[in-house]
Amino acid sequence: MHTLEPTARAFEFDRLYGQLRVLVALENSVARWGVCSMLDALPTVRATTGCGTLQEAAAQLSETSQDVLILSATLADDELATLRESCPDTLKVMLLLHHPSDEALARAASQHVDGFLLETGLTPEALQDALSRLLRGEMPMPDSMARELLSMVRRRGPAPARGLFLTPREQQALDLLVAGCSNKQIARRLGISEHGAKRHVGNVLAKLNCPNRTLAVAMALRDGLVTREL
Repeated sequence: MHTLEPTARAFEFDRLYGQLRVLVALENSVARWGVCSMLDALPTVRATTGCGTLQEAAAQLSETSQDVLILSATLADDELATLRESCPDTLKVMLLLHHPSDEALARAASQHVDGFLLETGLTPEALQDALSRLLRGEMPMPDSMARELLSMVRRRGPAPARGLFLTPREQQALDLLVAGCSNKQIARRLGISEHGAKRHVGNVLAKLNCPNRTLAVAMALRDGLVTREL
């Protein structure tokens, strides 16, 4: 996903408002029913589908067109990566966090997704706000997660003005990371293989000393490391 320009973003918002098709894949049936019930009542949502396993989610995605996928944040990294590889680039993925612990927040931040929800205190208003922000090209996340992310950035200190050397390809990869692109999208935009895109992204994370993409984006924005308009 890349951040849309203002005019395009407004067009996308108007086009999809009230037409969103949301797939909720949560193993816990109570949580799944609760999220689906709240979504069904929202003016943004046209249709909601619930399922209990990743296999069922993958089958739904292969048979139907969906705009948003809500998954549990407890998924293993490889499970989410495998599912994302088979999803269209237009699909927005949000993770539902069960507990706002530091460990859970840090793990969720390492995932390549488009937004986050917190099960504790989840309301129709919070869901509506998250979906609206998704349509505007933003990344919704709970305040507690945003505060933890900012705290992690502050603890790391500013990137060195000198000594941080990114190759032209690495700089392009960082710019596209900030724009919200996946490795597959970066590869397509740069005209390289997905393996090459993963290598450039890995180099960027290593040079920024960041354990995940989300933290790297936060540091890049804070320290002015982005070189082009997004």
